[in-house]
Amino acid sequence: MKNIEFKSELRDIELARATCHLLRARRVGILLQTDEYVVVPEGRLKRRTERDETGTHERTEWIWYQRADRVSARESLWTRLDDAQVAARWPALDRTISKVIVKRREFWFAENIRIHLDSVAGLGNYFELEGIVGVTDDESETRLKVDTLIEKFRPALGEFVSGSYSDL
Repeated sequence: MKNIEFKSELRDIELARATCHLLRARRVGILLQTDEYVVVPEGRLKRRTERDETGTHERTEWIWYQRADRVSARESLWTRLDDAQVAARWPALDRTISKVIVKRREFWFAENIRIHLDSVAGLGNYFELEGIVGVTDDESETRLKVDTLIEKFRPALGEFVSGSYSDL
């Protein structure tokens, strides 16, 4: 799959929520996520355990992704994997965990753009956009939507972030 992604510090979460409401974004809910990173030869691999705020639904999956580390919106290629797929793709993989990131994610949707208001343990609050480029979506149009949303949310944002939470 392909996304157009952007990440920054989030200085004013209430203003970000108000902006979501003004944009008529749909609030999906709260997710509690733990990402355990494992070193792979190319890209990043994390095992994510995710549950809803009530704790009634939980799932674990592997996510492999590759993207440039830059502060502007950038293309991200990613795929979800199960244990068997990870074993087949990296048969000699040392699954030693290199980093653990724990976050509370407030999740919104605006058309094909995911809006994340993240509270990351030990790091602070962050804002993330993921523009989903599906088979029927125009990548340049999705990139334009992401860039437009960055400007709409800019008053609530801090420094732009180039890498992954695991890099911070």
